[in-house]
Amino acid sequence: MASCEFYTLFSGSSGNSVFIRHGEDAILVDAGKNAKAVEGALAALGSGLRAVKAIFVTHEHSDHVAALPVISRRYGIPIHLLSETALEMKELPESAVLHEGLFTEQVGSIRVDAFYTPHDSARSVGYVVSCGCHRFGIATDMGVITKNVVEALAGCDCAMIESNYDEEMLANGPYPACLKARIASSRGHLSNKNGALLAAILAHAGTERIVLGHLSAENNDPEIALRAAAEELCRRGLCAELAVADRHHPTCIFAEKNT
Repeated sequence: MASCEFYTLFSGSSGNSVFIRHGEDAILVDAGKNAKAVEGALAALGSGLRAVKAIFVTHEHSDHVAALPVISRRYGIPIHLLSETALEMKELPESAVLHEGLFTEQVGSIRVDAFYTPHDSARSVGYVVSCGCHRFGIATDMGVITKNVVEALAGCDCAMIESNYDEEMLANGPYPACLKARIASSRGHLSNKNGALLAAILAHAGTERIVLGHLSAENNDPEIALRAAAEELCRRGLCAELAVADRHHPTCIFAEKNT
């Protein structure tokens, strides 16, 4: 059986990227920060950008796409994104592959299915990535929990979801009122409270491992986010392995080696 691995390279307001490898096939979802940071994180996992066969973009905000133009020029990796997203990017990567609406893409033994997420971008998507018998879900940057997101993620072995801010920290923090309102809106980000609710919904659907991602550096704390999710699962009598994606370093979500 081919090895199957699912990592976040880094996750937060300063940059986001997910790495999935199945045997000889590997993909990225998003590539924020810069190409050097992405390459360094991959090297820590024994890989590199030359091993990546495709990159999938969730939306056009810089913390998800900043590294893409350089990566495209240097490596020519196909970069899949929606046409609405492409129109809003400051620099469209040379190797961009544009899609009209939701799409499914096969990259060797890896299948990627897009689904919509509610966020204040031209158009935002999450992905379900299937590798052999395993399914991994990725859904961050969303202001509310929607039916289609739950349907997409339900039944995944592992899921990375958003737990962006603590409501009290955001309310009492230094951000201007307009930015606080944007973050807390239905097209902003999920609070710890709503992230915990989504974690409970997925645990009820059988998801065994849930990683909380895209935590705000200013308005959240990993311990607070983790505690909120754990308490919600406990209150509902549910079980799932919980973790928080590191803001700067790779976090293992799932790893099954060759057998």
